[in-house]
Amino acid sequence: MHLLIYLLLTQSLSVSAPWIPAPAADATTAIVHLVVENPTMYDVYVMSATSDAAEAVELRESDGHGGTRPASSLTASAYGSLEMTEAGPHLRLTNLTRPIKAGDTVAIVLATDGGERLTVAAIVK
Repeated sequence: MHLLIYLLLTQSLSVSAPWIPAPAADATTAIVHLVVENPTMYDVYVMSATSDAAEAVELRESDGHGGTRPASSLTASAYGSLEMTEAGPHLRLTNLTRPIKAGDTVAIVLATDGGERLTVAAIVK
């Protein structure tokens, strides 16, 4: 019983496979790909994000017609994950504050509805 309680209390979100497709040299935006793993029994909502390489980070979701639209949050389902890709839910770095190129590392911080902050180092490829 104590082990079960310990496991429930120590489960936490994690992020895997963070990367950014290298934008064109004059680009002002970039898309972030990553997976938020949620081993908990509750849905977790990514409410916002920040980055050292952009003035703002937008949460985006599919509009159902091949494009995307702004989202107020992105959901990592209980006992599941949230895969962020260009065609689905994702983060868009807007107004890049510096050029980013292949080989660079970009710091991103995700904030959840529960106050958790996940720091990610995304490699530009």
